Amino acid sequence: MRAGHGRSPLPVPPGTPLGGYAARTGVSTGVLDELEVAAVTVETGGTRLVWVVADLPFVNVDLADRVRRAVRDAIPGVRPEDVWVSATHTHSGPDSSCPAEPSRTPDRWLEDVPAAAVAAARAAVATERESLLSVRRGRLAGVGGQRSGARPRRTVPIDVLSFEAPDGGTRGLIVVAPVHPTVLGADNLLVSADLTGAARRALAAHPALARDGARPWAVVATGAAGDVSTRPHRHAQTPRECDRLGALVADRVVRALREPARAVVPIGAPAEARLEHVPVPPRPRDAPALAGRLEEELRRVERRGDPVATRTAWTALQAARLAADGPPPPERPSCAVSVIRLGTVALVALGGEPYLDLAARLEESVGGTTVLVGYTNGYLGYLPVRAAYRRPVYEVLRSPVAEGGAERVIARAAALVPSPTAPSSEEHP
Repeated sequence: MRAGHGRSPLPVPPGTPLGGYAARTGVSTGVLDELEVAAVTVETGGTRLVWVVADLPFVNVDLADRVRRAVRDAIPGVRPEDVWVSATHTHSGPDSSCPAEPSRTPDRWLEDVPAAAVAAARAAVATERESLLSVRRGRLAGVGGQRSGARPRRTVPIDVLSFEAPDGGTRGLIVVAPVHPTVLGADNLLVSADLTGAARRALAAHPALARDGARPWAVVATGAAGDVSTRPHRHAQTPRECDRLGALVADRVVRALREPARAVVPIGAPAEARLEHVPVPPRPRDAPALAGRLEEELRRVERRGDPVATRTAWTALQAARLAADGPPPPERPSCAVSVIRLGTVALVALGGEPYLDLAARLEESVGGTTVLVGYTNGYLGYLPVRAAYRRPVYEVLRSPVAEGGAERVIARAAALVPSPTAPSSEEHP
């Protein structure tokens, strides 16, 4: 196995519409921290995988297709299904959807993002080195928690994929954090990668990761964060608070690297990738009728003085209003499902915002070590678990998927994961 990393900046000029918050007014006024498009390449068993991670709110299907074609043309031997295109889901990046056609990407980003992805992928290929892949999982406390549900959890699992030199030392990291990277609020008009960028900076500066004057590269992707945000833990919505939470992520990653690995993918392990768009049942448009009741609920929780409950009630009302006034949802919705088998490890990515509990259900169905990533190769919207439909919360009201649709996607994803195979000792001594 050979792995490499590259990155390319994604400039966003002042005056650019920002995405992520429907309540935001105004356009970007400057840059707080630079956005990037990163690429990780893994060449093993005759296959080269390319994982592109961009600081965008969403990656629509048209943009994912454009990036895959550009990478395929630039790097010989790469097939479309071998390329993943993920968004970090920053809410302080450029709006990557057109207001009147949410499934269409603005022309500027259809040009700039593929160009940056190709530059990053070429740099990654040029820096590929022989590596072992280890996967670890820990509990991340104090950063993200579920923002809805009967018993919302205040900690989340975090997956750490480390690429290690055969003689020791970490060459690179992919961190999959199932947390909405939303510390900065709708009033922020400065371009930022938000929590994702803060975690990258903290990892780059962490003293425990320095070895012989070199530091490993780090990519932070967003996992099953559909119902998980920083809301239960953040003290403010400021750049300083963003850095504080990013440092907590980096510290947890460093501790995870000292713990036993859940799985180790050896040099020469075979790889197989698959991509499919899975149809899901559409959700009835009943959210507009709930607006009156949700207004009463908002006034009730405001009188209690609970800021978290008030925020939850306000977003639910906002979702009902958006459903009434916004463009209609797709009549035949489908979710992009991408799978990669690396030895005994299964990586699964969904083109939407999966709820946290779906990750555990997927791993139980697949068996072995399974990592679930969201916001990849398309953007359908929220994928709530069946139980979530009992309450009129923002994520359910904004989802175009009917009850049980997310479970259908997970079942199909599990079926798409290839069976694990071991490398031949003759081919890979």
